[in-house]
Amino acid sequence: MSRLWRVSLLSLSILLALTPGVFAQSQATTGVIEGTVTGAEGEPLPGVTVTLRNTATNYEQVATTDEDGRFRAVLLPLGPYRITATLEGFATLVRTGIDLAVGQTINLRLPMQLAGLEQEITVTAEAPLVETTRSEGATRIDTQAVEGLPNNGRNFLDYTKLTPGVTIVQGPDGDELSINGQKGIANNISVDGADFNNPFFGEQRGGQRPPFTFNLDAVQEVVVVADGAPAEFGRSAGGFVNVVTKSGTNQISGTVHGFFKNDSLSSDPQRPGGGRIPKGDSSQTQFGFTLGGPLVRDSLFYFLAADAQRGDETKQTQAGRMDARLVNFLNSIGIPQDDGPVERTNDAEVALAKLDWTVSNSNLFTLRYSYTNSEQLNGTFDVDSYGRSSNGVEQDYSHAGTLTWISTLSSSNLNELRAQYAKEWRPRPYEGPDIPGQDRPFPDTSILSVDNRFGMPFFLPVEYDDDRKQLTDNFSMLRTKHNIKMGFDYNEVASSQTFIGFANGKFFFTSVDGFINYVNNPRYVECSNAAGQFVTGSQSGVCPAGLTVSGPVILYLQQAGVGNLTAEDAGTQTIKQKEPALFVQDEWHPTANLTVQMGLRWEGLDNPDPRTPADEVFFAPFIGQTRNGQEFPSDGNIPDDWEMWQPRLGISWAPDDKSVVRMTAGVFHARLPALNLASTRSTNGSIGQTLFRNSFLGSIGVLPPPPDYRTLIDARGAPVFFPDVFVYDKDWQTPRTTATSLSWEREVTPGLALLVKGNYAKTDHITRFINRNDARFGSPWSSGLPPGGANGINTLTSVESTAKSRYWGVTVGANKRMTDNYSFQAYYTYSQDKSDDDNERDPFTFRYVDPRHLDREYNWSDRDQRHRFNGLALFRLPWGLDLNARYSYRSAQPRSVANRQPGGTGTFIILRNTERKDNEFNALDLRLSKAIAVGGLHVEPILEVFNVFDEPNFLRPEVTNGVAASFDGTIRSGGGDPRQVQLGLRVVF
Repeated sequence: MSRLWRVSLLSLSILLALTPGVFAQSQATTGVIEGTVTGAEGEPLPGVTVTLRNTATNYEQVATTDEDGRFRAVLLPLGPYRITATLEGFATLVRTGIDLAVGQTINLRLPMQLAGLEQEITVTAEAPLVETTRSEGATRIDTQAVEGLPNNGRNFLDYTKLTPGVTIVQGPDGDELSINGQKGIANNISVDGADFNNPFFGEQRGGQRPPFTFNLDAVQEVVVVADGAPAEFGRSAGGFVNVVTKSGTNQISGTVHGFFKNDSLSSDPQRPGGGRIPKGDSSQTQFGFTLGGPLVRDSLFYFLAADAQRGDETKQTQAGRMDARLVNFLNSIGIPQDDGPVERTNDAEVALAKLDWTVSNSNLFTLRYSYTNSEQLNGTFDVDSYGRSSNGVEQDYSHAGTLTWISTLSSSNLNELRAQYAKEWRPRPYEGPDIPGQDRPFPDTSILSVDNRFGMPFFLPVEYDDDRKQLTDNFSMLRTKHNIKMGFDYNEVASSQTFIGFANGKFFFTSVDGFINYVNNPRYVECSNAAGQFVTGSQSGVCPAGLTVSGPVILYLQQAGVGNLTAEDAGTQTIKQKEPALFVQDEWHPTANLTVQMGLRWEGLDNPDPRTPADEVFFAPFIGQTRNGQEFPSDGNIPDDWEMWQPRLGISWAPDDKSVVRMTAGVFHARLPALNLASTRSTNGSIGQTLFRNSFLGSIGVLPPPPDYRTLIDARGAPVFFPDVFVYDKDWQTPRTTATSLSWEREVTPGLALLVKGNYAKTDHITRFINRNDARFGSPWSSGLPPGGANGINTLTSVESTAKSRYWGVTVGANKRMTDNYSFQAYYTYSQDKSDDDNERDPFTFRYVDPRHLDREYNWSDRDQRHRFNGLALFRLPWGLDLNARYSYRSAQPRSVANRQPGGTGTFIILRNTERKDNEFNALDLRLSKAIAVGGLHVEPILEVFNVFDEPNFLRPEVTNGVAASFDGTIRSGGGDPRQVQLGLRVVF
């Protein structure tokens, strides 16, 4: 079936089908208030006029009950509501105390009395604690928690860790957010309903490095949908995080805050293996404000927010962390005191401006602009064994503008239009030492025997920016027992970068002596016996009889252009991806206590074509061939995916007003980060190539010897010789998760609800990287190309979709509303997570032992944490004190043992991840504050203590062959955050 017919068929189904998808949590910036109006005997009352007024802005929506006494008001702006029910012959009923949150569906029962002496009855009561018509697993961190909980760094994403199914796993690039066992790049994060993801790296805008992207006092709520998301939500095989920012109201209000941390108020981090790491000298200051109010009362409202942070740290790294001989030699060649303290900064500024315009009760407009800017000097690496020169500057800044238009076309037809344009820059410059007499830095150099690394990281400098254009439209139809919603979402992204990779060279040396001798004499080689044991070194490049060259250069890599192209020419590209989507969904109420939610979503992915046509590419003669039983994996193109059909089902059954049973099932497709496309478009032997050398191949004449340490290989005009090549498997597909959940929730006592939930997620077509020219396949593509068939491919990296993962977990939890001066949420999850490949997005590293036996890779995933506990509590103490706490526990992640026979040289494959790292996480954070009335202000001094019990919380990224040999771009290792104290002052008016 052609693409056009597929899209046309879905469009027709949207127009004709009345039995699709979910509605309850499908409102990204608004909420729903629905319910049943009854008479004195409990009989349903049709024809009742129900008026819902937002008391903060005086926005009003009117609904009328149907023959079953039901009413439903959708796309309601968030905030406090006053609900009035009127019917001739009955006393007017007024319900107050309803505070509507994002995505919330409040179900009310409104009993009316016959008219008598009392013409109006006012009832003040909060919304029901248990949402009986919601099927998806949504957890809300409300305004009270956002404002009151301790938050180290004041980043809104930190609150997601407090919700069930969500955890943080330590990967090579830093902390990764995993939801129900899925990869960090599989989540979808939105702000005010607009996409907040970076299209290149597959994470949130700003990445893992900026300390924050919004002023916390500008955040109204954070909602995490870990399972059962309706058809309106897509582009995620994990979970959905939705953040809603505050809006102005008829009352002028605002906040001013300042926070301060200093190492003098902190303990020393604990060192893996014992002892303490000197904490050095660091301080951090954060200050900001919010202001909101009316420009035109009841009609036009504004909200402004800004925040800034200044952080400075001098890290007193471990004495002797680098080999003394190496340090002395580096001093002599122009890299001074590379084992000295590392000076870092952590600076950021953010701003937000928002206008809400109620043109009429039928048309609401919202305009929002946001700005972010951050810079971290020496923020690339935090590894004790690395030199100061092995670091870079991490920068990120962005602009984003969004428009939302909610229109009420009639009492039963509504529409929501959202549009966004966003641009993000993420340059990564280098400010380390240059080679004396040259204008280029020292090459990235690893000394494997001592795990030391120095010089400019091979992937720097980087120029990067992206554009995102998004248009979303959702149309809602309210029918007697149906809530029908249909719409489309279109994202168009362009990721532009100049990535020169190994253009400055990347050396791996065997030892310190080998490095020093080679720098002094590029002809120096190391000689080993038949057992691979080092015997002697030779300054002439020739080993004595009976010995073989084994080093000192294990591997040299250099990125270069093909023909007369420079590395910059080859590495500069714009990657455009188009992501259309259509959906239709329906919420059906066959009975008063049963809600069936069904939906269907379709997504497409239009990837860019390779920069070189398939018939012109370097490896064109290989396309379609089969050698050694191995078919060439690619047809020279990058596949699109137009088959992402995603049915969704949710059922909620409420046996009574206090409890609900929920069941969900659905299919979810993940996005493809453009990073996974970049090498296929540039490193293909026709535009760019990776040159490689080593001492052994140079000694036998297969390749020229590695270059002098201070020079590069001049490849201009030279024929392409055994280049590394990246291709996409012709059968590649986007990752697909089939997820189910079953839960029970009940309000067991007034204000206290318990939850029991089970989750299962089956993910297939996960992207993995495989060398299809591996020697264990017989190196089938190492010959057969011009000239004379003697040329070929070195490493053939094929991007495939053959990996899988399986996750199941059981969660028990409790949620207590603020009564008796305290509230809390607490969730414990026991889970098991297996997979056969956990590479997030690193195209430079193969994560398997033997490509012929990938089935043996299937075991505990890198994200497997058996036990997780997340909790928060808010206490109102005597004397006006507030004590708020959060606690997190995560058990250790797996790690692999060596695949080598003890005491021998033969290798064998052990199931990966059979042991556990020592990165168990355990932290209690406390916040003590008191609001003091000063005139018309509330002044709140704040004391926050993070990691109260000073747990070690070690960082343990899993890397292959030692940290220095890793190609990962932002490794963190060593001690975690120690006990820290933060002082703050907040003024509310």
